Amino acid sequence: MAWKMVLCFLSALFAVEASMLVGGFRDIDVKDEGVQNALNFAVVQHNRGTNDMYLHQVAEVVKAQVQVVAGMKYILTVKMEKTACRKNVAIEQCDTQSRPSNAQPYQCTFTVWSRPWMNDIRLQEEKC
Repeated sequence: MAWKMVLCFLSALFAVEASMLVGGFRDIDVKDEGVQNALNFAVVQHNRGTNDMYLHQVAEVVKAQVQVVAGMKYILTVKMEKTACRKNVAIEQCDTQSRPSNAQPYQCTFTVWSRPWMNDIRLQEEKC
């Protein structure tokens, strides 16, 4: 009976340790400065790559994860929507389209690799 308790304890301990392995992805607070930098970079790159004349912005961050690699790799799942701002106009704050049908919400997952000490950030993958 005692060996079963020891086995259960070791199994639980192993499961906790495995979830904290260096190099594994873990959830991270959306307000983290690194997440915000990665998210802003990804949205700028996304807007550059669209053929739409209007800017798109994040409506909601669904999930943010980070992985320690040679730098930080962020996987950001976000809900995007079209704004009323045109790409060629520099405006700090853009409202979403006034009609919900024009906002055209959609979901994207961005993978961003950041190496701040080298002043290097890259959008590795974008799935929308």
